Amino acid sequence: MLPGPGEVLDALTGALALWLPAQRWYAHKGAGTPQVAIAGWAPLRLAAAQLTLEVVLAVRLPDGTETLYQVPLALRRAEAERSAAEIADEAEPIGVVDAPGGPLCAVDALRTTEGRAALLAPLLAGEGAAGPGLGLSSYLLAAAPPSAPAPPSAPAGIPRTRLLDGEQSNTSMILEVEGGAPLIVKLFRVLQDGENPDVVLQGALTAAGSTRVPAMVGAARLAVAGIRTHALCAQEFLPGVEDAWRVSLREATAGEDPAAAMEALGATVAEVHRDLAAALGTVAAGSEEVAHRVAAMRTRLAETAALVPQVAAQRDALEDLLAAAGDVPWPALQRMHGDLHLGQVLASPQRGWVLLDFEGEPLRPLAERSLPDCPLRDLAGLLRSLDYVAGAVRLQHGADAEAWAARARAALHAGYTAAAGGGGREQEVLLAAFEADKAVYEALYEARNRPDWLPIPLAALARITAPGAAAGSGG
Repeated sequence: MLPGPGEVLDALTGALALWLPAQRWYAHKGAGTPQVAIAGWAPLRLAAAQLTLEVVLAVRLPDGTETLYQVPLALRRAEAERSAAEIADEAEPIGVVDAPGGPLCAVDALRTTEGRAALLAPLLAGEGAAGPGLGLSSYLLAAAPPSAPAPPSAPAGIPRTRLLDGEQSNTSMILEVEGGAPLIVKLFRVLQDGENPDVVLQGALTAAGSTRVPAMVGAARLAVAGIRTHALCAQEFLPGVEDAWRVSLREATAGEDPAAAMEALGATVAEVHRDLAAALGTVAAGSEEVAHRVAAMRTRLAETAALVPQVAAQRDALEDLLAAAGDVPWPALQRMHGDLHLGQVLASPQRGWVLLDFEGEPLRPLAERSLPDCPLRDLAGLLRSLDYVAGAVRLQHGADAEAWAARARAALHAGYTAAAGGGGREQEVLLAAFEADKAVYEALYEARNRPDWLPIPLAALARITAPGAAAGSGG
């Protein structure tokens, strides 16, 4: 008698605990070997060669903290013949469980053709799945702009899919739809209670008719371990386009004038902010809210200064910047991107600049990422990213691109201000504080991970705090 899927999963927890830390999307590297338990699972599809399961793991770290991870698994006979497609997938075994009739092997379902098809089937059919401790429900968006791909129908056979490499916090696959535009399906690995901003914000922009984001097509929700959240989302895929980081690196190395492109990018960000405010509303920035956010920046500065001596040397000037930010009026708070940098922007020949990945900083609690914030933080993130372009050109090519970066920052800032309105001293004070806060975060990261890159944020902090500086890196 074959063991049930639940028994097999329970027998795999030790192997999963060893396999997880080696995965690119695992958020707790260096925290030690975790303890793993099965929080919930549901069968998705039984094919001739394998059973695909939707699985959520409860991962407990040595310090006692616990995180939920979405890890769909495929179970198959270890000695079973594999198709050419399965061999090409190169799914490495996670673990093997003894069973009557021969051992059962477990692999990451997204690494198999049949596993990806099983995960997509409920979404394409607008259906769900249920199992012990877990429920999955899918939906397709009814309202979308004319440019959006039509909601796909469930294919008769296995859909054509391929896995994307390079992501860190999530896993994405490309779905080729017969007779339609390709889609990208993103599976969220770390699960927290609440709606994922990536789905909410891009869905709201899609419904509003914005062409500045890939059109959202559908999503799936999970109920497991007492939480309800998004499991995955499907949206328009823009093939053959570069992100703004690669474009900027090439243009900075060649010394091309960035003014027109960066003005357009600034205007694009302002347009997205305007559409989000209209779709999801705004909140007045009261004194308590401002004080809370300034205090959070002060805490980050204190923690970094304690570990990075070069930041400690500039702490007084940085404290003055933050104090000034607490004394000026703030614009209304609203939903925004939350982790905007040049790698989150695509250069589409047909549509211009397109923003993506509205999930916010993946390691922050979901509840925090879903709160309204000051939209100038998004502008500050892009200004810092342009500063990194000059640093990368210097480190990788030995060339000086500081003049290029200064012109690009000024053009981005001007383009945003012209499209968003406002400006003036209050905006410059806030923007300088947000840039400094971002550079402080960067300094701690670089000190820990890439010491050769540490001069980039340190130089920005010196520039932003220099006497007479205005608009931080954008001035």
